[in-house]
Amino acid sequence: MTDPKHIAAGIVGGVEWQTEVSGFCRCPGEALHTLPTGKKDCRVNVDGAPTIFCFHASCAPAVAAANRKLRCAIGALAGGHWAIALPSGQVLRSGDILQGDGTVRTRAEIEAGHTSSGPAFAGPPSPQRGKGAAHERLVLETVRVMAERFKPELFEKFHWPFTQIITDSPLHVCERDAEDQFRTWLRLWPAHCHVWIGDIFSSGRPEHRTNFRPVADWYQIGPAMGNFTCGSSFKPGSFQRSNANCNGTRFLVIESDTLAKDEVGAVFAYLNRRLHFNLHAVVDTAGKSLHGWFDAPRDKRIEARLKAVLTVFGCDPKLFTYSQPVRVPGAFRDGRLQRLVWLKE
Repeated sequence: MTDPKHIAAGIVGGVEWQTEVSGFCRCPGEALHTLPTGKKDCRVNVDGAPTIFCFHASCAPAVAAANRKLRCAIGALAGGHWAIALPSGQVLRSGDILQGDGTVRTRAEIEAGHTSSGPAFAGPPSPQRGKGAAHERLVLETVRVMAERFKPELFEKFHWPFTQIITDSPLHVCERDAEDQFRTWLRLWPAHCHVWIGDIFSSGRPEHRTNFRPVADWYQIGPAMGNFTCGSSFKPGSFQRSNANCNGTRFLVIESDTLAKDEVGAVFAYLNRRLHFNLHAVVDTAGKSLHGWFDAPRDKRIEARLKAVLTVFGCDPKLFTYSQPVRVPGAFRDGRLQRLVWLKE
């Protein structure tokens, strides 16, 4: 048996192959699902870092065990040097990844840090990083391509339109006035935090210290200093909105310039329900987009993988910059209120 697809089918059962390397299958942990199981909820991929992925979270231990088995079995196949002839005439070998456009990125290219049009990866491995960094680049590229493959199912499975977001809010906040909106949002922050509020260029000069204030001060002042804030708090005495001045308390704010409000809700729901990132609030920016405020990942590897996935989904990768400005609830944008529409109790 020299075909990795046969190995995968031996572990998960019958596979409805969509490409030469990826197809829908029965989840190894289907018995653990707490919600109805759809035909496209689970997918197996044999290229890159071979992976079984299921949209359900309750089956995670069983899927993790099956993934270990799958990777060991495929890694041992033909001494780890198997090959698949593609209809295009190209050959895909162990560790290579089939791209969405039908081209093949070789494992050697990926591990050396040669980038595709997707998220950028770190440069060639240094002696200190060695094989660990090369392997992580392979994982990142696998994650990116997997996200492309299950993206259509994501928007169907986690559909969460704007009106439903408002209805589902544990606290009804969307109709509160501007002052109440702002003070309610301030409660997301620990009392000791220094928060920046201002306009885009309210940073970099000593006089901008007034834009960096403790939460208690902002309760008294309101959002009069500007329309923007950050998902990070800053060191006392800061006057420059920079990553170097962030003090460690941080939210990950997710938005998209390309997804409609009825679409980006699916991304928020996926992060919250499937990946278990804690959603604190959803903000209507009084423009085309929504901002989802989540707990930020503390693990740099997890953060990099999440960035790769969200970029594929159409979210703005600039918001992974800790000091990136975002819209603050309670301020007005062209006469329209920037407001909370979903808030966790």
